[in-house]
Amino acid sequence: MSTLRFEGVAHALLEGISFAVAPGQLWAMLGPNGAGKSTLLKVALGVLPVSRGRVLLGEVDCAGMSRQARARQVAWVPQTPAEDVGFTALELVLMGRAPHLGTLGLPGPQDVERALAALRSHGLERLAERRLDEMSGGERRLCYLARAQLQDASVLLFDEPTAFLDVRHQVECLRAMHAMVKGGVAALAVLHDVNLAAQWATHAALLKGGRLLAAGAAADVLTAPALSELYGVPIEASGPQTFSTRGAR
Repeated sequence: MSTLRFEGVAHALLEGISFAVAPGQLWAMLGPNGAGKSTLLKVALGVLPVSRGRVLLGEVDCAGMSRQARARQVAWVPQTPAEDVGFTALELVLMGRAPHLGTLGLPGPQDVERALAALRSHGLERLAERRLDEMSGGERRLCYLARAQLQDASVLLFDEPTAFLDVRHQVECLRAMHAMVKGGVAALAVLHDVNLAAQWATHAALLKGGRLLAAGAAADVLTAPALSELYGVPIEASGPQTFSTRGAR
């Protein structure tokens, strides 16, 4: 398993971002819209280049890695999974094996069994042959989590994994992420819900205006003063791991 390390990363929307996501850690990245959160994920994926600094996987500079080599180590769960593709849940999950099979490689019986087991672990085996566009948003999101699981990656990146989900599916999604992290992977997730971050994340990074305001253990970073500065509104702790805007009714 590898640590994902940002060392002085700069881009058009980022300035000197430095922190490390180690195996067994679930990092929540929070900040207002336009803070650079999704940009940082794209830099980690290699979709966007850095103008300064570097991104490391273990001790390897990602800039020198091929797309396939990086895909073997980094899995991506998008904010809005595609709804109109004609793939079934099983076909989508099997795509997680693509970086390991090569250009002309086809999944074998063992890959299919692993894909079914991944769906089963998320309570979705009954939907294996159902098309993605026939599922709810929560079911699709869990299918993408199962695909990431089958990718055997060391690092998982999530862009707002709980967006547009009801409370039940938010919890199911975060529970699945937590289980994958307990298995030894490193995870970095963009979240907008401060309370979900406080309840589930082991660590947190606060971005504002492309700058890193704070990064470290969630209990140390997610404080009322830090969150008030981050979002520009008064926020107070209303209970253990619970925050609210001051004076909210």
